[in-house]
Amino acid sequence: MEPVWKEFYDKATLLGHDMELLEQGEAVERYFTFATLTEGSLLLSVATPEQRRQRQVTFFTPPVAARQRLGQGKHDRGEAILFAEGAFDDGDEQGVNNHLPARIKAVSIKEKRVPAGTTWDISVRGAQWGIDDLEELYTTINVGRLILEPGARITVQGNVCSMLIQELVVLPGVTAGMQQDFHIGILPTPFSVDLKHGPMDGAHGTHGGNGIKGDNGEAAQVSSTMLGHVLIQDIDPLKMNGRHGTDGHNGTDGTDGRNGGMCKIAEITIRRLEGNLRIYAQAGSGGNGGHGGHGGDGGDGGDGSRGYKLMGGMLGAGDGGNGGNGGHGAKGGHAGNGGLSSNIYITIPDKYEHQVRCLSLDAPGGKAGKGGIAGKAGAAGLEGTLPQPATAGIPGRDGQEGKPGKDGRSRPGAYIFLNETCVQGDLQVTAPQLQKI
Repeated sequence: MEPVWKEFYDKATLLGHDMELLEQGEAVERYFTFATLTEGSLLLSVATPEQRRQRQVTFFTPPVAARQRLGQGKHDRGEAILFAEGAFDDGDEQGVNNHLPARIKAVSIKEKRVPAGTTWDISVRGAQWGIDDLEELYTTINVGRLILEPGARITVQGNVCSMLIQELVVLPGVTAGMQQDFHIGILPTPFSVDLKHGPMDGAHGTHGGNGIKGDNGEAAQVSSTMLGHVLIQDIDPLKMNGRHGTDGHNGTDGTDGRNGGMCKIAEITIRRLEGNLRIYAQAGSGGNGGHGGHGGDGGDGGDGSRGYKLMGGMLGAGDGGNGGNGGHGAKGGHAGNGGLSSNIYITIPDKYEHQVRCLSLDAPGGKAGKGGIAGKAGAAGLEGTLPQPATAGIPGRDGQEGKPGKDGRSRPGAYIFLNETCVQGDLQVTAPQLQKI
């Protein structure tokens, strides 16, 4: 038996896969758990002791090192045990044990052809075990011969992942109308893993309702005679004043965007390669903050009614009503930060290195929500002018502009190591301060 096939069958045996089904060309999947990280390391990684030693030296890249005092640091140190020569810090073990036994999806297939323009997504979600998606999940694939037709790709979205491929054939060309940007994609969880709730982008606030215009003053009912005007019906002079407009309502705040999905650690091992291979990684973009709702306009004041010279005296004109104040614009929501990324390790015989291209991009933060526009002041009601001017109303005050939220922060992309040499990421960069992560 060729060494490559021996490794394939050994791995399939380790994963508990049925050899007869594999020989029949079927894909064998198994969903199970492992009790310890040591057991998980045997299931996931095929790195040699020397590779593990080299990985440990550079495992805590600047962005990974910067988060070691955060909760994510425990996960990082656990991943170093899985794929390098890591060890727990004091107090780590209890926290990690809360997530054990860990859940894993394992797939073996002797030969897999991914048709042109399609994607083989090997991800697994918590629904497989009846749990939520915030739990760390693992996936491993064991393939004898993998053929990617033009435009085909293999992806994993937010699982800790390992791929063991004995022979990878990347056929040249692209499908019509499709740009082939990568063949293997280490992608983020398709959801945020922060502790908030709701959609990725923050919801926009609601606009405040406009104030109501004040009624005009009541008109006096008079009849005209040769000797002057006569009231037909008594009237309270106060009712001749215009009514005040009501205030516009304030807008409501936009809600915050959520942090982008995480790009988890991956180990990709390829024993033979035919064709050129592009590997891509990027964590999720932060969600945008919701815009603050606009303030409603204040209602205009009502106009005062006219007065009259009466036979028995003077009926003064009504005063104008005051305009209502404009409502305040609401605050825009803060945007979410870009998602975190972990290291990616690629192992391939040296003679194929020149056929591999790697690209890792930073995860951009979201855009801040805009502050709501201030509501406009209601206009003053006009005063009645006859037989002599009364007092005009007072205009309302404009509302205040809502404050915008803050843009989310960009997060560094994954550091990619090809045969333990860093090919994406700068190991000399000073780690950012914890409070900036």
